[in-house]
Amino acid sequence: MAVNAPYGYIKGEDGHLLVDEETAPVVELIFQLCVEGNGPGKIARMLKEREIPTPGTITFQRTGQTSRYFPDDPCRWNPATVLSILGQDAYLGRTTNFKTTKLSYKSKKTVINSPDKWAVFEGTHEAIIDKETWEIVQKSREHRRRPTKMGEMGLFSGLAYCADCGAKLYHHRSITLTKEQESYICSNYQSRKKCTAHYIRAVVLEQLVLQNLQRVVAYDQEDENEFVRRVMENKTAVQRAEQEQAKRKLEKQERRISELDRIIQQLYEDRVSGALSAERFAKLSGGYEKEQEELKQSAKELQAIVNTIETQAVNVQSFLKIVRKYTAPTELTPALLREFVEKIVVHAPDKSSGHRTQRIDVHYNFIGEIDFSPEYSQVSRQTTA
Repeated sequence: MAVNAPYGYIKGEDGHLLVDEETAPVVELIFQLCVEGNGPGKIARMLKEREIPTPGTITFQRTGQTSRYFPDDPCRWNPATVLSILGQDAYLGRTTNFKTTKLSYKSKKTVINSPDKWAVFEGTHEAIIDKETWEIVQKSREHRRRPTKMGEMGLFSGLAYCADCGAKLYHHRSITLTKEQESYICSNYQSRKKCTAHYIRAVVLEQLVLQNLQRVVAYDQEDENEFVRRVMENKTAVQRAEQEQAKRKLEKQERRISELDRIIQQLYEDRVSGALSAERFAKLSGGYEKEQEELKQSAKELQAIVNTIETQAVNVQSFLKIVRKYTAPTELTPALLREFVEKIVVHAPDKSSGHRTQRIDVHYNFIGEIDFSPEYSQVSRQTTA
């Protein structure tokens, strides 16, 4: 158990964490503001504008400790504090030990352990944040967005990707452009011309994503059992394809590792017999051993992928919980978008029909991409000119 209770909790007489009625709503607010697409800096400013005391101020008011208290500005939130709260998994109702360690008993330096070395205990206290909100926020933190030169965030910044090179799409906006003219283009094209533009107007992308989302919500509400069956069927097919690809690559690498064993063994025999000089032996064996070591590491990672896919379950219920919050979405707000969408893949425009059409693939949180039928998929391909 931690020495100090995380912000949002207080310690009970038995040492267990109890929800702090004063600060827990602030934790919920911070997570909600992040879901809505706000970064740590903006959230810190919003908390100050609402005159919410900082954790340091609360500690001073309760204990008199002044280490993190600024009497001239008791509501001045630091973005680093917000970021720390957003990454605190104690809000899920769990206790995680061994996140850090010291290099030795002689050293005071602390290093961060990898997650596989953590000890996680679920249900040790009451949760403040639900699992769905937590996962959406963590994904949002992984895809941090930068504001435009005008200081604003694009609705799809950090969510839209190029279908061909995988790079993020750049939000193009300036004072001289109207809202109708704002667009997204491939960042690899923007910076190095190493891809095509994949140009799509922001209003068109918003329309396509909203229509896609409306179809998904309507499909679930019409027949939830059929929706779940289709999602599971689609996800299983995707996982099976990924698994087969990983297995083929793994088998190829394992054959090469065995081949390198034979090559290295032959080099040793040639060295012993005098057919190979010491210098030549060192150069050749060093190169082969390095390749073999890299292949072994890669094979280990591929095996982990295969094992993960075999045991992975689709968390459809988490997605359904989000769907039930909305009856018929009519507007694509930042909060709605972040709750539902993991990423959007934008394809290059197609002019072969004489009209400019463009396809997008919407990947949803917890369930991935949904493609039920040819009729359904038409919503993701429309005239965009």
